[in-house]
Amino acid sequence: MLPALDTTRPIFLQIKEAIEGDILGGLLTPDEQIPSNSQLVSFFGVNPVTVHRGVSLLFEEGIVYKKRGLGMFVSPKAPALLRKRERDNFERDFVVPLARQATLLGIDRDTLHTCIDKRWAEAERNAGRNAEQNVEQNAKQDAEQIKKEKNGHD
Repeated sequence: MLPALDTTRPIFLQIKEAIEGDILGGLLTPDEQIPSNSQLVSFFGVNPVTVHRGVSLLFEEGIVYKKRGLGMFVSPKAPALLRKRERDNFERDFVVPLARQATLLGIDRDTLHTCIDKRWAEAERNAGRNAEQNVEQNAKQDAEQIKKEKNGHD
C-alpha cells in the first residue's frame, strides 16, 4: 500500500483499493489478516471513521471476513472476485472503446489483432527487462546492506 493519497477522490475508497491491490498483488493472501484499523489509521494518517468505511465496504463485498475478537481476514474467494471485477472493468474501460475507435477508423479485426500482438510482444520484452533490472537492483541493495552491517559490527 502507498501512503500518498489523492485529494480529489474519497480517502475511504483509496484505502479500500489499496487493500484490494495488496490482495491482487499477492501481498495479502486468503485467510491472512489484513492490517487492523488502528494500523491503517496510523499508516495513512486519517480519521478512524474513514478507515472503518473503507474496510466495511470490503466486508460488504465479501473481500474480507471478520473473526470475532481477532480482526478482518482476506476471504478465500477474494482474489477471484477481484480479478473478475478488474477484468470486467478492463473490458469496459479499454476493450470496448478500442473496438469502437477501430471501427470508426476503418481498422479491420485482423489488423487490430496484428497491432495488439506486436504491442503485446513489446510489453512482454519490457516486463522481462524490468524484472531483470529489479532483481539486479535488489541484489545491489542487499549487498550494500550486508556491507553496512559487516562494517558496523567490526
